[in-house]
Amino acid sequence: MKNVIFVSLLLSLPLWCQAQFSSTETNEGLTIIVTDGTRGGQDSPLRPPSNLKYQDPIRPLGMEEAIQAGAFLTRPDYGKLGYILVFCVGDKIGGQQGSLLVNGQIVNGVFRLIRQKLKKDEEIPEGMTSYRLKGTVYFLGIS
Repeated sequence: MKNVIFVSLLLSLPLWCQAQFSSTETNEGLTIIVTDGTRGGQDSPLRPPSNLKYQDPIRPLGMEEAIQAGAFLTRPDYGKLGYILVFCVGDKIGGQQGSLLVNGQIVNGVFRLIRQKLKKDEEIPEGMTSYRLKGTVYFLGIS
């Protein structure tokens, strides 16, 4: 029984993560506020620096333009490697919306497979489209 509860909590963890993409735009991009739905970590204990060496370059987040591999009214089971599955609240496809249960509340919108552009002038691959992030977006997984 403990294993079932643990697995259920682990699988529902992505649903508790959401980001707000503010409509305030600057030259730096969009302001992103990410919350895990708790107030934990606001006063974490001070730790001395570790000796880990980080080597991967950090790209800035907040680009409005993303590359979209697909949009769905129902949650897909499979995606494209390196793309994030998000649920964009309030979006529609042909006037229709999908739904997502979040903390006991149903929200309507569209499931999208997207990834951030690596450069502003990056070409959109054939068969894909550009998508501009806005509003409330739930991050559900990565493929």
